[in-house]
Amino acid sequence: MNSIIGTVSVILVFGGLIFFHELGHFLSARLLGMGVQTFSLGFGPALFSFKRKKTKYQVAALPLGGFVSLVGETAKADIPEGFSETESFSLRPAGQRFLVIASGPAFNLILAWLICWGLIFAQGRSFIPPLVGEIIADSPAASSPLRAGDRILSLDGTSVRRWQDMPPLVSRAAGNNIVVSAQRPDGAMLVFSLSPALLKHQSRDGKSIESWGMGIRAAGEQENEQFGLFASAWEGLVDAANMVVYTWNSLTDIISSRVAFDNVGGPVLIAQTIYKQADYGAASVLMLAALISVNLGLLNLLPVPVLDGGHLLFLLAEMLTRRRVPERVQEKAMLAGMAALLCLIVAATFNDIMR
Repeated sequence: MNSIIGTVSVILVFGGLIFFHELGHFLSARLLGMGVQTFSLGFGPALFSFKRKKTKYQVAALPLGGFVSLVGETAKADIPEGFSETESFSLRPAGQRFLVIASGPAFNLILAWLICWGLIFAQGRSFIPPLVGEIIADSPAASSPLRAGDRILSLDGTSVRRWQDMPPLVSRAAGNNIVVSAQRPDGAMLVFSLSPALLKHQSRDGKSIESWGMGIRAAGEQENEQFGLFASAWEGLVDAANMVVYTWNSLTDIISSRVAFDNVGGPVLIAQTIYKQADYGAASVLMLAALISVNLGLLNLLPVPVLDGGHLLFLLAEMLTRRRVPERVQEKAMLAGMAALLCLIVAATFNDIMR
């Protein structure tokens, strides 16, 4: 049963994310009055299809993706029967074509936000409360009234709700006295002052670092905070933005060789990760889908011919010079981009297999 759920999760995530990407192209094209010949969920032979107005909608045999076939995608393309030149993509102003191309990656970023929004609204957000779990010996807190089980309420008058709220406030004090307000498990209140000290601790990569601290460790408990519809929308936007920053930093680390290429994964690793994540429930799969959606959106915006970003680069040049990039130049660039992309996919898949 778990293998079936895992396999279905892989198909739904891969197919759903690419389908949503193509939906962005489709909706923006239709909004601008451009003709769409085919909107396909999946690739290969059509399992079933129907036609509404001029557009053919179909579900194809291979569900890992989809495509949108626009009328007049190139300047040389013939106008299909039933469509007019006014519906041709290539005959529209560069700004309109730019919007249609950009809508695919934009929809992936929007989808990530919607997923984060929905998850936070449905289940809230877990956080580590500012509960004292341990007092470090020979630290500022060791000579204070603080004891294990106390809850920090504020530092220098600034309210503290989560454990992560405290380090910036302690660092800002930089060794000067700060007023600590805390509450005992029995409800008794504590108000006292202490001076943070430079304490040594290990980072995640094993390096010894110093930072200002009071000398307390978290109790390790977790609490849950619920959000309303609009508050969860904002929290979801923050989560999606953090995913964008994380993905962008990862891309720059790979490009600058700060991260070895051996760590880069391809479709096999992505599918394997989704498959394993299905064991932890739908919420875990959805959160991973949001992160993959951000990756798909940003990767498609890279200025590489054959990707959406490459098309946007040509259109940007056209808007600046008021002249189209010659078809011959675009075709050669597309071939080079396709070759580079295939090499990257092969190399990433090789990493997956060796891993």
